[in-house]
Amino acid sequence: MKPFPLIFSLLLTCVAGLAGQALAASQALESLRGTEAVPATEPPPAMRDFINDKENIPRTFEQQPPLVPHEVDKYTIDLKQNKCLECHMKQPGKDKARSVEMSEAHFMDRNGKKLDHPSGARHFCNQCHVPQVDAQPLIGSNFQSLPR
Repeated sequence: MKPFPLIFSLLLTCVAGLAGQALAASQALESLRGTEAVPATEPPPAMRDFINDKENIPRTFEQQPPLVPHEVDKYTIDLKQNKCLECHMKQPGKDKARSVEMSEAHFMDRNGKKLDHPSGARHFCNQCHVPQVDAQPLIGSNFQSLPR
């Protein structure tokens, strides 16, 4: 096979591609939104304080995981460490008023076997336990807790 036709076809392809890019750049771009302007945004809501750390937050339904009444943004929870365990792990002689201890369910594996340490499935606390702030709901709701 002669190299001339191959080189010529590659060169022709490059020139066509460059011509297409130049044509696209010369046309005005249009937004998918059309001509509608972006509306002015509201300022972000004010930062809220977390609920009092010394009180438990009432639960609103059966089997609801306890809510966290304090900030957890700076807590390290990864494969090697879990800051939550420093206060919430059951320890003999620990000050009971300091924090709520983890339930027995956190010390069971998936087969129901009792462990002497928290189950690996329960290591990432913030999957179920979420912090709460003292703020009004963003939208109205007619939700009512079940009577206890």
